[in-house]
Amino acid sequence: RNYKTRTRFDSNNMDSSSSDIAKEDIARYMWENEILVRENATLESFLQREKETSLKEDGTNEPPFTASSKKRATNKAGRRKGEKINLPLDKKIYIAEKEIRHRKQQLADMEEDFQKESINFKAMIKETEMRITEIKKEAYEFKRVVLAKGADKSTGKFRAEYVIKYYDDKIKQKDALVEKLEAKNVLLQKEITKMERQLKNKDHSGESLSPIDFYQLEIENKSFSQKIEEKNKALLKLKVSTAKLGQNLTEKRNLLQKLLEDSVELKKAIVAAEQREQKLKEEYKKIEDLVARNKRSCNKLKLAQTVSSDMPQIQDYVNQKDTEFELKKKIRQWETKCQLAANAARRAKAEAARASQRTRASASSNKGGPLRS
Repeated sequence: RNYKTRTRFDSNNMDSSSSDIAKEDIARYMWENEILVRENATLESFLQREKETSLKEDGTNEPPFTASSKKRATNKAGRRKGEKINLPLDKKIYIAEKEIRHRKQQLADMEEDFQKESINFKAMIKETEMRITEIKKEAYEFKRVVLAKGADKSTGKFRAEYVIKYYDDKIKQKDALVEKLEAKNVLLQKEITKMERQLKNKDHSGESLSPIDFYQLEIENKSFSQKIEEKNKALLKLKVSTAKLGQNLTEKRNLLQKLLEDSVELKKAIVAAEQREQKLKEEYKKIEDLVARNKRSCNKLKLAQTVSSDMPQIQDYVNQKDTEFELKKKIRQWETKCQLAANAARRAKAEAARASQRTRASASSNKGGPLRS
């Protein structure tokens, strides 16, 4: 039993050790296969590139190692099929160096292309931002020149002369800008011609710039470009602030126009109230005169009654009392009307005073606002 147990244990150990060895061999074979695949891919790309280069040059030359490989193929034609052929180490190193240089050149070309594309995209973005700013400015100018004046009350449409005048002014501005740019272009062409002439004179005289000069010029160019960019940013901020100030000024002008219209309406209301008050005063005066005449007639009647021996009739007394009551009632009504008219006149005067104060305050704020900002 002990012998059988020991034999089974030894066989298990052998099986485990053989499986470990097989796994190591498989891993090693896979690694070698991966290396061979990469070497073959490198060699194929190298041969393809050398073939294209030789065809571009004269169309007859063969890439390196192809002739020698053909000779080896003819010499070793008798070898059996599938035998592994290895390149020497120096040729592998040569191919690897050529591939490394080619890849580095490809990376440099790609980086250069990406830099050019990034510069182009940055220029396009900057141009788009400038165009957006110009469009916003033109829209604000169109609103200020055309839309702010309002539509025609009879037709309900905007007046064509404002639109035509706006676009005529824009065309004149564009023509002036074109003339300015043409003059600037002429000056730049003259400067370019002058610089080319100076460069030719330097080349003829043998005075060429050294790398240090080019480096200094590059540093100066970078500093000037940075200053130009800062100035452009400051100019853009000033344009934005100017647009905001113009918008605020337009809002204040609209508010002032509204307050002036309210002031005109209040003045009209005050004049109407004063006219009503004057009319009520005249009516009140007429009623007072009527009451005075009635009182005088009453006094005369009383005197006549005292002088005459005949006693008045009861109906006459009642009628006179009714007349007196109606007259007193009318007097109270007219006094109430006069009081209401006087109150309305005082309120209208107070509203007019407040409107004039608001108008003066808004006018003073419009005069001092842009200067403070």
